[in-house]
Amino acid sequence: MAFPQPPAVTTEGGTPRRLGVELEFAGLDLETVSATVMAVHGGRLVRDSRFSHRITDTPWGTFTTEIDTALLKQGSYLDLLERLGFSNVREAAYRERVDDLLARVAGVIVPHEVVTPPIPFAEAHRLEELRRALQAAAAQGTRASLFYAFGLHLNPEAASLDAGSLVAVLRAFLLLSDWLYLRGGVDWSRRVTPYISDFPLPYRQMILAPDYCPDREQLIGDYLHHNPTRNRVLDMLPLFRHIAGDSVVDEVPEAHLVRARPAFHYRLPDCRIDEPAWTLAGEWQGWVAVEWLAARPGRMQRMTEAYLQRRPPGFTRVDQDWAEQTPDWLAE
Repeated sequence: MAFPQPPAVTTEGGTPRRLGVELEFAGLDLETVSATVMAVHGGRLVRDSRFSHRITDTPWGTFTTEIDTALLKQGSYLDLLERLGFSNVREAAYRERVDDLLARVAGVIVPHEVVTPPIPFAEAHRLEELRRALQAAAAQGTRASLFYAFGLHLNPEAASLDAGSLVAVLRAFLLLSDWLYLRGGVDWSRRVTPYISDFPLPYRQMILAPDYCPDREQLIGDYLHHNPTRNRVLDMLPLFRHIAGDSVVDEVPEAHLVRARPAFHYRLPDCRIDEPAWTLAGEWQGWVAVEWLAARPGRMQRMTEAYLQRRPPGFTRVDQDWAEQTPDWLAE
């Protein structure tokens, strides 16, 4: 499957737009994950801990590979063990054994993660090489176990930080969200977790209102009023922190996890890396459709009018009828 390009491939400053990717999976130990990254993209291994590695000096910068839990990466589990009476856990010999045991146990239910550096859109197709290599090494995805609530995160750099451009992307995403949800075949275990919480209805209605034309300050304020959380499929907090500074996330739980960057944070709830038909290109196509629609204001206006006039679904979270109509709106 081709790795498509969105309408805008450069930023408003003229630099090539870039994409960062975060892959979550199980089935491999951290040494194997890091070795796989280096086998595909080169680089030099830096072991920061038993739970976190960096692969530096790749063509695009530094990859991070890690066991995805702050409890392990920050070593705070040592405080807990000491409170339980294990007074010697910080000694080198014991620390190595404890770390090894925890890494093995945590790998059963805690995802291992590969975080890529920002890669120019024109070269992002090369990440399929890494996906194939991890698949060949027997990485396990979301559907391999009931315990595997693994996701894929796409972080496309914004083409523009102008309020009008950002509103257009938000509107397009809301209009396509039912279609994106169904085309992704979201695993049931992800549907019942707060990780994939929808934007609240009042916020949807505000964004889709024809007369909603905020400046950036109002756009950010409205978002935080309705969404003081990281748990949105399209998480705008990293982008807004980049635009307006650290104070933006002061009232957000786990604010320290929000990394400022000039990119959207599209949190896809499944990572089916062990399924041969699943590709990064296929997931990326959904985001490209969002930007394609956002770049066509006339069509988006007509689509918004139809969306607001439809009969909302009853108790289901997804409007399947609307999702089935969506491909017609996306046809050239």
